[in-house]
Amino acid sequence: MRVLEPLCQVEKFEITPTQQGALKRNIWSYHLIVEFWNSPFELLAKAKIVEKALKSALTNSNYNNIRVISYQFQPFGVSAQVSSGRANIYIHTWPENGYSAIDIIADSKDEAYKILENLQKTLKPQNVYVAEISRGISEDWGET
Repeated sequence: MRVLEPLCQVEKFEITPTQQGALKRNIWSYHLIVEFWNSPFELLAKAKIVEKALKSALTNSNYNNIRVISYQFQPFGVSAQVSSGRANIYIHTWPENGYSAIDIIADSKDEAYKILENLQKTLKPQNVYVAEISRGISEDWGET
């Protein structure tokens, strides 16, 4: 039996102002805004299962001191947050639709995508949509 890779669409947003010399780009973190479509109901319905998937996504990326907060909706569905010192994941699930909305914020683009890959392995979506945003703009104090 052939296993199909999930369809994954990525959009990259550049939010750097265009005025010449007005601001200098200083990237502090990477934010992936993610939608998973057609995940199995049982992987999205209960808080304990979603928590385990989120913790695993960070554990596999060698993060320490992981904290978890979750809310179990009735009869099913979850909102959860997992954070460490260098990464955060927020998820809201609609298991009846096989859908989850996810925010991944990490200190590097590689780490953000590694966390995304880990979540894909655990939550098994058939389709993935990703919007990528580089976070952080600071004033350019070097030019007048």
